[in-house]
Amino acid sequence: MYHMRFWIIFLCILIAANTLIYREILTPKSLEMAVFEVGKSSAILVRTPSGKTILIDTGADASILRALGTALPEWQRSINAIILTSDKAAQTGGLQSITNRYHVAHILRFGSSDLPYGTKITLDADATIEVLAPERVKIDQLPRLR
Repeated sequence: MYHMRFWIIFLCILIAANTLIYREILTPKSLEMAVFEVGKSSAILVRTPSGKTILIDTGADASILRALGTALPEWQRSINAIILTSDKAAQTGGLQSITNRYHVAHILRFGSSDLPYGTKITLDADATIEVLAPERVKIDQLPRLR
């Protein structure tokens, strides 16, 4: 009798685990955004369907680290790109703190002749960011056809 209960419980656990795994695998991924109030400014964290992490502006100081700590998994220590929409300290003050704690692959500074306002950046095959002006961005994700 004991063996029969064990196998029934084991089978139920196996079915539940498979259901959770298949749901995670088969659920279509979407573009995720989190907006943080950092001091008197804001920062936007974007996660693409393929798992890239982009931070738009950093806020004025190291308080952005607390916001990132709540939004990112504890083990994640890299950010694919930081996009700075202005040279003002309110948007870039936390940059040094972030680069001390996270590996940042790219830092893009808008407003120069190299990256003028209005430039679009492709995040994934179907997601783009366009920096329109200081602190003004447009994030688009094209709908997927099924």
